[in-house]
Amino acid sequence: MQLTPEIKAQLAEQKKQCIFCKLIAGEIEAKTVFQDDVTIAMLDINPIIKGHTLFMLKEHYPIMPYIPAGEFTHYFGLVPALTHAIKEGILSTGINVFIANGGPAGQRAPHFLIHFLPRENGDGFFNFMFKKNASLEEENIKILANNFPIMMNNHFQRNPASWHTGKGNVPSYLTGIYESTTVVYEDEKVLCVIPHKGAAPGHIEIYSKIEEKNIEKLSVDDSAHLFYTASFAATLVFEGLKVHGTNIILKSGTSDDNPQGKLCIHVLPRMQNDNLQNIVWEPKQPKYDLNSVASKIKDKTWKIKYTEETKVSPIVKPSVIQIKEITPKSTFDEIQKAIKEIQKD
Repeated sequence: MQLTPEIKAQLAEQKKQCIFCKLIAGEIEAKTVFQDDVTIAMLDINPIIKGHTLFMLKEHYPIMPYIPAGEFTHYFGLVPALTHAIKEGILSTGINVFIANGGPAGQRAPHFLIHFLPRENGDGFFNFMFKKNASLEEENIKILANNFPIMMNNHFQRNPASWHTGKGNVPSYLTGIYESTTVVYEDEKVLCVIPHKGAAPGHIEIYSKIEEKNIEKLSVDDSAHLFYTASFAATLVFEGLKVHGTNIILKSGTSDDNPQGKLCIHVLPRMQNDNLQNIVWEPKQPKYDLNSVASKIKDKTWKIKYTEETKVSPIVKPSVIQIKEITPKSTFDEIQKAIKEIQKD
């Protein structure tokens, strides 16, 4: 979205008080494991799991819709390489990427960031062990299934992709998912479905048609496409279902809550005081040396580089379309304001 002078002024004031901006500027010591001109990754000093890494843009943006297209592409295009480095450094079998959009979804930081959580069987982290017992009314499913492709088609019209000609083929490892869920969008690289029973009404699952299990095997282009599809899905349920926030949770590789190791992004609509409060963890003091962990990861990130040759076409943030009216319970005001600004563009 195009940031207005008023929004830029607000961000400048927020930045002065932002602890993460102080960490990025070096005013507060950080356990940095990677950085380039646009992004920075550092260990969480109150990690929920060993190797818990925070990845953020150096510029201050409080919420996902504010991130400019070029920075969005750069940021999420680096996810595979950073995942590979973290997994190698910690010797883990899986990874979670966690995003909280809005207070009800657990967003605590005033500076938008994503969490990398290295995973393995028996690690004792069960926050993403979803109980799938929620369903969405048929009318609302039709709204999402109708409008998701329109949003994506609008994107491709503005940013033509040489590889995109239609829905593409369904790989064999997704056949069962394709047949047992409701497809709301697909192209040559992703399959987006609503399971018959989800963790919350409107739960959307996004699968890669390129890679079955490991996010680190995706190219910059494929990773960016996967995450911008997730950002569209989050906007879709926020606007269409009038929820208060969203979580975007990527699972990749094996762990107790992902025994088959499937690569999948879960987009979870969130309401105030819903039954998904256990997704968000409480900070805790580590019982191990953070400097040692940081050194192990940093030793693997030195070769990460986002070059001109690997850049993909800029991501256009979603232009929200008119969706059939559903009586809202409440909204996350800051995100709502951002999305209204997008609609003006």
